[in-house]
Parts: sequence; structure tokens; C-alpha cells
Amino acid sequence: MSRVRSSLAALLFACALLAAACGGRPRPLLPTAPLRSASLPQLVAAFNRDADAVQSLSLKLTLTARAGKHKYPGVGAFLLTRKPSSIRLWGNFTLVGRVFDMASNGEVFELNLPTQNRFFVGKNDVVLKKVKSPWENLRPQVILNSLLINPVPASQRVALDPNAPRAEYDVFVLQPGEDGFERLVRRITFSRYDLLPVRQVIYDPDGIHTTVATYSKYTLRQGIPIPEDMTISRPVEGYSLRLQIDPKGIHVNVPFTAPHTFTLTPPRGSTIIELGHLAAGSGEGDKSPRR
Repeated sequence: MSRVRSSLAALLFACALLAAACGGRPRPLLPTAPLRSASLPQLVAAFNRDADAVQSLSLKLTLTARAGKHKYPGVGAFLLTRKPSSIRLWGNFTLVGRVFDMASNGEVFELNLPTQNRFFVGKNDVVLKKVKSPWENLRPQVILNSLLINPVPASQRVALDPNAPRAEYDVFVLQPGEDGFERLVRRITFSRYDLLPVRQVIYDPDGIHTTVATYSKYTLRQGIPIPEDMTISRPVEGYSLRLQIDPKGIHVNVPFTAPHTFTLTPPRGSTIIELGHLAAGSGEGDKSPRR
């Protein structure tokens, strides 16, 4: 019997070596959990229910930025948002203090870069071609749109992608146009292992700029799934952000009592750069020092 076991073990070992030699790297193991099924109306209803349940959100996180080949050190950051479209995000470096602070009401944004004494004011759709820092093209609305708090409006049509991988549901969100044609505004990918969003592609009205967001490591707050790890990238602008959220720093639907939570004031001595009157990508605009 022992000889048989030894022979069997040797055979299995040889098969393993042969498989490794022929197949190169071993293939990753797929999750063992069974795939779950849901209809398109069920997917959209669950997505909208969770999105509608969030009226305000406060997050403590570590923010890491990458622009081109350059990766910038992670900064401790706080993100606040209140519906319908208010958002505030600021970051701090140890021993340096605040390195950026931004706010938006959905149309106009403000960005303060204290270490550069520069204060930007402009519309959310204004993007600069030449920047000194990747933070200068970071728009609060890009982050706000990526958070899973924006339901699919009833005015938009949805459809399932029949060519999606077996372990995913891909939902197209289409906006009817005045010309009779529909425009793709969002593509939401759900994992069939838990029916939660794992990716979202958001298309700008120009059809060129997109936001690609991925989500993982969900935690529940008031029964609402909140991803603890998010990556937001803007391929055309060439930057990406990773938001690693502290699970102890997640607060849902807690009112903000400070009167100016979502507005910024230019610091004395900073140069104010106004972008609101410019076409997207045209330049830096008017500069005036604040005294």
C-alpha cells in the first residue's frame, strides 16, 4: 500500500511539473462563490435605492495621485458631500499642512493650492493643457460623479450588454437627445458574485473625456454598501486617483452645521486665477494677486 501511495504521489508531482512547464504561469483561481442572477430592473432598482439613501457623506481617506509616469505620495484627506451637488475635498501632508483644498456647487469650483499661493476659480468643465501640478486639473465634480450616490434618472434608458463576461452584468445608461439619437452617458458593471458595482465609466457630453471608476472592499453603513477602495482615472487628462477610505471615518447622512463648509476664501497674498470665462483647454486665464 505504501508503494502504491508513493507511486501515486510521484505521478501527481510529475503531472504538476508537466502542467507548469507547458502552461507557463499558473492560471488564477476563480472565486468559488456561486454566481447570482438579477434582472435589469432589479439591478437598477437596487442601485438607485442605495444611491437615493445617501443625502450627505463624510469620508476620511488616504488619497494617492498618479499623473503620467509620476506617482505622488499619499496624503491624508477628507471628502464631504451633500446633495444635490455640493462637495469639498482637502488633503494634508505631515509637517507641511494643507496642500490642496477644493470645493464645488456643481457648476463652479474653487481650488486652493497653499504651497504655491495659487487659488483657482472656474467652471467644472474647464481643463488646462499645461499645469504645474496634477491637482490643477482635478475637478471636484469628477469625484462627485464617481461616488455611488447618483441614481439613474427615470428620463434615461437602460440596457444590458449581451456580450458582458459571464461573471458580470454591464448596464448601459442612455440619454435621449433632441436629434432623436441616444447618447451613452454611463456604463455600470456589476459583479455577479454580490451584485454590487465594481466599475463605472462616465462619459462627458463632448464624447471624448471619460471618467473610469472602480470599486472594491465594500462595507455597510446604515444598510448602504460603501466601497473602501476606489480608483478614479481620467485617461485623456492622464491622471488617476486612489481613494483608500478609513472604515472608521465613514459617516452617512450626518448634517454639516458649519455655514461655509462648501465654499472657500482665497488666502491673503495668493494669486487668483479665473477660468470661468475660458473655453476648455485654452489656457490659464486672468491672474490677479489678492492683497
